[in-house]
Formats: sequence, C-alpha cells, structure tokens
Amino acid sequence: MFMSKKEETTVKVGKSESIGTLVGQGTVLDGTVTTKETMRIDGLVKGEIHSEGHLIVGETGRIQGNIKSRSVLNAGYIHGNVNTDERLEITSTGTIVGDIVTVALVIEEGASFQGNCSMQTMVNKSESGSGYEEAVKEAVKEDVPEED
Repeated sequence: MFMSKKEETTVKVGKSESIGTLVGQGTVLDGTVTTKETMRIDGLVKGEIHSEGHLIVGETGRIQGNIKSRSVLNAGYIHGNVNTDERLEITSTGTIVGDIVTVALVIEEGASFQGNCSMQTMVNKSESGSGYEEAVKEAVKEDVPEED
C-alpha cells in the first residue's frame, strides 16, 4: 500500500565491469589492498582496502580494517570504518561494526550495524576532495575562543 515501485540499484557486475580481484574462501590477506577494479571478498582481509571500483563482501567474507571504495555491497562481516563515494548496501546476512560515510545507504531487514553514520551529498563528496576538509578545520579553529 505505501510502497512504491523503484528500480533496483543494487551493485551489479555486468559484462563491461568484471571482478578484477577475488579473495576466495579460506584465503587470508594481511596488509593494505589497493585496486582500481571491482573486488570480491569471500575470505579474510586484515588491513585497509582502497578500491576505485565496487567492493563486494560475500557471506563468508570478513574484513578487519577500514574501507574506502566507490560502493560496497556487504553480505559478510566488516569491523572497521567504511567510506563510499556512491552507495553502501548491507544485506540481511551482513554486519558492520564501525562508522560509515556514504551518499546512499540501504540496510536490509536482519542486517546488523553498530556505529555512526554520516550521509553526504555528491556535492559534499566532490568538495571533500578539493581542500574542503582543510577549510572546515580552519573554520572550526577560528570559532574556538582564545584563552587569556
């Protein structure tokens, strides 16, 4: 009755965009991972992940570290902060323990999220890459009264 028909915007990997990196079940990576392609994790990653593409965490996937990615689809377990440029989706089997920063957020029934969430617009995201954060820090310093 109250639901509207919306087009699904779930992360889809088609012919033009394939999975460039796969961490299979039973595999453990320890350290920082940097990739320009879509990455799928079904194993364990201990460390930071920086992806210019999509990040897919399968049901058996585990991440212990911070993530910076274009988008994240999480069906597994993430213990760390997640920062996406476009979208974060937590499926019914997914868990995130940590803070998230994203433009669009989808949390399915049954999913678990423990932390803080900051929603940003695309304008805010583009400004943050051009010295915006430094400008905010300077503005905050100016508002703090000096001690006598």
